[in-house]
Amino acid sequence: MSCTALILADDPAYKRTLATLTVLDRLVISTHKAGLDKIQVIHTGNPPKLTRTHALGIKVEILNKIPPFKEPTLLLAGNLTVRENDLIKVIGKRGRLYNHNREALPCGITTEWRTNFDTSLPDLPKIETQGTAKVVKDGLTAIQAEDALWDSMGLETDSFIDQNFNRPIGRFVSKILIHTPISPNAISVIGTSIGVLAAWCFTHGEAPLMVLGALLLQASAIVDCIDGDVARILHKETHVGKWLDLGGEQLVHLCLVAGMAMGLHRLNDPSGPYLWLGLVAALGVVLSFLTILHAKQSKTPLPKLNSFITRNANRDFSALLLVFAIAERVHWFFGVAVIAVNGFWIYGAWLHKKDASEEAI
Repeated sequence: MSCTALILADDPAYKRTLATLTVLDRLVISTHKAGLDKIQVIHTGNPPKLTRTHALGIKVEILNKIPPFKEPTLLLAGNLTVRENDLIKVIGKRGRLYNHNREALPCGITTEWRTNFDTSLPDLPKIETQGTAKVVKDGLTAIQAEDALWDSMGLETDSFIDQNFNRPIGRFVSKILIHTPISPNAISVIGTSIGVLAAWCFTHGEAPLMVLGALLLQASAIVDCIDGDVARILHKETHVGKWLDLGGEQLVHLCLVAGMAMGLHRLNDPSGPYLWLGLVAALGVVLSFLTILHAKQSKTPLPKLNSFITRNANRDFSALLLVFAIAERVHWFFGVAVIAVNGFWIYGAWLHKKDASEEAI
């Protein structure tokens, strides 16, 4: 459906900042991400501050009065915070957005302006928000909106440890880093470096260093949550950043199994099987990465494979490794890891074949 976005920036609250970006800046970006290229902002006086909008190259037309409507229009208040997924639903169903308390929000599809939002958006299908949607009126509502925005930064793919440990701890750091010039990609590189350092600790085969390695690995997992939080809340997600994050994670896995194999070889009988098992584990990591890579780049639906990857491709094992390292039973963990990484790609290959067979029917 062809649709224009018309944002009324007449309430000064649109200037309030949420995690360094103004409310209006965030709204324009969300509108653009919802698929609307024609965005008009009604504002009198000096042009509003749209720092991130301009950095992303999003075109916005600033007008001093409401123009005649030539097509269905997404009407929005400039002091509204809303996620793009909710806007997509409003556009698709030609409705009006409501909050969780079933209160109407200044957001909906209309064909004409009639004095105010309530008269301009009458009797439309009710679309209840699934994300963060709030009208910012003052300092208190701005704080509430920012808190809700941070709470929405998690991913559906977050594991149990991510939800209850890594992301909550990392959130404190994220709130500091958004006020610095440090980029999400730089944070990703730092996280990967910490993970590689963790693997190096395991190569020595000494119990205290193995515990340190497990702690560093957990820190790397926390940093992995931080880079995503910072990228999403500042709208700095990039294609390069996604691959940097994925590639860095797999590099850490590869170094980790190699480091554990070398350390256990030194710690135990040098004639033992650890180096050979390390080679098998490393091969499993590479093949598992190729399985994930294929799923991400596939042009055909792979529902079973993608669901399996979402549920299992995480770093929850880092907490388990810490327990085994403290108990000086890293060799137990290593044995399970050899089986797990190879089981991952073998089962993934079977799911891919199953998905392909069902698609062909």
